[in-house]
Amino acid sequence: MSSSQLLPSSIQKIEEKEFDGYIGKAEDLMAAGLVRPEQFPPEGKRSVSYLGGVVMPRRCRMDETYLRVCRRDDADMPWLVCVGLPRGELLQRRAKAREKRRRERAQSVARCKAELAQRELARMPGSERQFVCEVAATIRELADLVFLRRLDQAKGGHGYRFSTETKESALTAVDAIVEALVQGEVIFDAERHAQIVEAHRAVIRAADPAFYAQLDKLTTPDASILAGEAP
Repeated sequence: MSSSQLLPSSIQKIEEKEFDGYIGKAEDLMAAGLVRPEQFPPEGKRSVSYLGGVVMPRRCRMDETYLRVCRRDDADMPWLVCVGLPRGELLQRRAKAREKRRRERAQSVARCKAELAQRELARMPGSERQFVCEVAATIRELADLVFLRRLDQAKGGHGYRFSTETKESALTAVDAIVEALVQGEVIFDAERHAQIVEAHRAVIRAADPAFYAQLDKLTTPDASILAGEAP
């Protein structure tokens, strides 16, 4: 059958990496010149493959002489005929499949980076107060969980421990550290903050340029409004 010949509507064509597949009824597939009666698998066998007209194992070299005829679990479209491709077309499809896999891997990596960037953006403090509160909470948590909570409890094999009063004094010292931070001076580098935010946004945009281009359009203020020229 010529590749330019139109198929009847009773046959469905699918293009795979290494062959063209044709799905339909036996009589329709034979009428289209895709398979001969003697090439169908015998009763009790699900499929049969040919290369140059010779029966082959299922996995074999594929070229324009390759043919495979398979039973399907579909009463309306019970047969699949796989027809091999000319070498030029075969190489092109293999190259396209490799490129598709490469793009999919790159997109997967980009999506993972974008998700990380989104988490990093969400963790960035939005104000001086939030920054100070987060640092203070972290110091209290680390002091309590990591090195102060069990100072007055027996542990290890040496038999030493601090008194509860000493531990309470240490906790009071932590309170003093936190208070010093709360009352202290906070320096904000707006330029660096903007650079970090933009770097994260660039990673996010790279994962889905079309979506984030539209998002930027929706979230960018109208210059005329900023200039006080809007009607």
